[in-house]
Amino acid sequence: MTLEFTYHPAIIAGEDSPQTFSLYFLGERLILPKGVMADALHQLPWTQDSVSAKPVLELVLGDVNGQALRVVELAEIPEGYEEVSLRDYLLASNEDTFRVVNAAAQLRYWRSTQNFCSRCGTGLTPIANDRALVCPSCSYRSYPKISPCVIAVVRKGRQLLLANSNRHRTAMYSCLAGFIEAGETAEEALVREVFEEAGIQVKNPQYLVSQAWPFPHQLMLGYLCEYDSGELNIDTTELNSADWFDIDDLPLLPAPQTVARKLIEAAADRVRTGV
Repeated sequence: MTLEFTYHPAIIAGEDSPQTFSLYFLGERLILPKGVMADALHQLPWTQDSVSAKPVLELVLGDVNGQALRVVELAEIPEGYEEVSLRDYLLASNEDTFRVVNAAAQLRYWRSTQNFCSRCGTGLTPIANDRALVCPSCSYRSYPKISPCVIAVVRKGRQLLLANSNRHRTAMYSCLAGFIEAGETAEEALVREVFEEAGIQVKNPQYLVSQAWPFPHQLMLGYLCEYDSGELNIDTTELNSADWFDIDDLPLLPAPQTVARKLIEAAADRVRTGV
């Protein structure tokens, strides 16, 4: 399944019509036609069917394969639909759908939480030719919020440093990650976060890949780096555990479409090929 997706250049509500797709939310959770979640890898989560439930929010996200796609937040679950965790859906979907739903979730969150000017308190209004909201009183513009983060795999010989976060619901191990602070470069944030969470120093950070992550509005910048010095001393307020794992004896890993999994596989491939 290949999807061509383009953003709409402005914030508009759009029409509920047979020619328009709609992706439904109830707060931060997806509302899917029953049965879609059971085959999330192959079935699309948006539909051309109208629903009787009252919309709380309606926005055009963009075009998918040439047809308009709306983001619609509902006040209740309509008949024939079911409520699904956004995280569970994304981790079960394919990469193309992941990208579109990811963008929809972030736009819905921003629009539902940004209603008033942060400078003077006046209600914000959409702009006809910009993907933003404007204050009619002081002209302040509000754009969708993006919070940059770093996420990194640390390599030591054949071993990779992976951690089980206290936010995980399973025994899955992933990469260390954290937000970039004001005034930091991404590389400075990487060194700081690894030291704060694992107690070690790293060197030679190499940017590899990025990924948007809608919990609620992160942009993950993925790095590979090398162990430099120190002994593991984990921050137990963030992590349940962390350890060095041989590339041929890795624990339960994140889903294939996540930036964490891509970093882990890239690091393991480099070890195997001697890069």
